[in-house]
Amino acid sequence: MCNTGVRVKLIDRYGRLIKDLRISVTPRCNLHCLYCHPLGYEQAEPPGSLGVEDVRHFLQAMQMLGLESVRFTGGEPLVRKELPQMIAVAAELGIPDIAITTNGLLFKRKARELVAAGLRRINLSMDAVTPEVFRRMTRGGQVERVWEAIETAWELGLHPVKVNAVMIRGMNEEEVIPLATLSLHHPLEVRFLEYMHLDNSNPELYRARFVPGAETRARLEAHFGPLEPVEHDPTAPARVYRIPGAVGRVGFINPVSEPFCSKCSRLRLTADKKLRPCLLTELEMDIAWAFAAPNPVEALVDAILIATDRKPAFGNTLPTLRERVMVGIGG
Repeated sequence: MCNTGVRVKLIDRYGRLIKDLRISVTPRCNLHCLYCHPLGYEQAEPPGSLGVEDVRHFLQAMQMLGLESVRFTGGEPLVRKELPQMIAVAAELGIPDIAITTNGLLFKRKARELVAAGLRRINLSMDAVTPEVFRRMTRGGQVERVWEAIETAWELGLHPVKVNAVMIRGMNEEEVIPLATLSLHHPLEVRFLEYMHLDNSNPELYRARFVPGAETRARLEAHFGPLEPVEHDPTAPARVYRIPGAVGRVGFINPVSEPFCSKCSRLRLTADKKLRPCLLTELEMDIAWAFAAPNPVEALVDAILIATDRKPAFGNTLPTLRERVMVGIGG
């Protein structure tokens, strides 16, 4: 049990400091990106899904355990109408780092409301610069709207603005240079992500599509020359560099070829009130009981402590049939 107001460090059995939280506010999305959202996997809002007060209680519990950062994800978080209120709760509680991960399609229309609520940072999915490649990757998206979102984020003073690109062989590996070039003259951090088997694709097809991060980096250095290392948070998943002379930065997130489990600082809360201590396992705890408890904050602290103790040393990066695909877990 906990004492209200007491703040302690949340450390798992392997000595990892848990300080970052991902909250998936919905499994719904307005795109069907092939690495995240298999066709046929359609979900409505789950019954009893997280409400604004649920988010408040969970953040209060995490704050008592040393929370430093919260990121709201989906699905696509901007399709959830309560997102501004959820961000406002995080701001009211004084959480220093409040961010979202979004495909950006709705951001220009909703950005000012989100920033007024307390949004500080944004990660945008942008798997290609070339419009037809982007449409294939997202099954219908318009890359021009993502660029509008980037410009809106700059206009409103969000910093840093990060762009995530999942590299898939035969789809967008030729986009590596155009994407990285965006960092030359713009204050962007362009991050190249390895494709994880979180879409239940055919294992042979997955292996054929997988591009190691080292290959992506080699492609960049063959074009731009050696990349310059940039100091960054060692618990963050990205290894960060700068193209010589660039305004922005590039990063590599290689969870498959170079797992960073030993430095993982995250817990994930899904829209249907499941607490996941690891992205790459099926381990999750149904904590709806804690939200419904007479003292939900105290009950949620207990649930968080249990989940943290169960956090495994390593995730499973091999092709595996999973009960949840990425769109249902949250990025």
